[in-house]
Amino acid sequence: MQVLDRYLAAIARHLPKAEAADIVAELRENLLSEIEEKEAGLGRKLNAKELDALLTGFGHPLAVAARYRKARYLIGPEIYPFWLATLRVVFGILVAIAVVGLIVAAASGELQSRQVSDGLVQIIPNFLSTFAIVTLVFAALEWSWNGRMKLKWSPRQLPQPRSSGRKPIGIVSEMVAGAVALLWWTGFIQFSALIPIPPFVHIHLAHVWAGIYWIVVAYWSAEFAINGLELLRPRWERLTAALAALKWVAGCAILLHLLQAGHWIDVNATVSPYALASMRHGFDKGMQLGILASLVVMAAKAAWDAWRAIRPSSGANGGRAGTHAMA
Repeated sequence: MQVLDRYLAAIARHLPKAEAADIVAELRENLLSEIEEKEAGLGRKLNAKELDALLTGFGHPLAVAARYRKARYLIGPEIYPFWLATLRVVFGILVAIAVVGLIVAAASGELQSRQVSDGLVQIIPNFLSTFAIVTLVFAALEWSWNGRMKLKWSPRQLPQPRSSGRKPIGIVSEMVAGAVALLWWTGFIQFSALIPIPPFVHIHLAHVWAGIYWIVVAYWSAEFAINGLELLRPRWERLTAALAALKWVAGCAILLHLLQAGHWIDVNATVSPYALASMRHGFDKGMQLGILASLVVMAAKAAWDAWRAIRPSSGANGGRAGTHAMA
């Protein structure tokens, strides 16, 4: 039963590796017994609609996998993985901002132990407030659905068991990071207050960034849409992979354009001319290395997603068979 295999494979992706095989075997046995019981009552094989209804009634793969986790959550099991993924991304952003601030202070030649301690003390309430805000948002989302996320899904929308597609949690993490980046780029949120930069140092993006403002907005918006499509339609792996490959190619084109500028960060500070020149050179050199590294990563991702889009599918025949009740 190809639909059953896809369903169990989707559950296995969210189980601890050490226990996944045993749990999936148990679930398979339970589901086959339930299917046999239904078929015995009907006197015939289940059709596609009846099989889908049985699996849907058993539970979303995220919810089923959550039943086998030992932890007890403050929010429901269906929404918990997305809450956790969001926290990881936002916390990572806060840590990155703090590290950037310390690097800036070090580049200014005025890094002191007090600045390090102040930065560490400042990040603690930011972590706590972020945890509270994210938790309240997801709790409100769950309460709005009467205490349970009513995820609309179909077993036939699940990817093949050996699909090379990403896990939903990874997709959500990328969507959250992209949304935060887009909000920052458009000025809706600011991180300047979180960065422990010395008061005599002023940093701004160079003019070259203004010329690609709307291009970056379009890029991150497209990335968010592609990730959303991949999350909602995991079986459309070839389409989402092709769109992702095009997205990465566009990102490479943007980075190549930026590389030609040669200057990316404007730095002003009340320091000696020599120190200021060193700071400006250091920031531009660091930005150049960052752009080059991002270019390599984007090119590699473009190649990977292009391969996913054109590779022979292990379920080439299964896609059509999956539209019928059983193979």
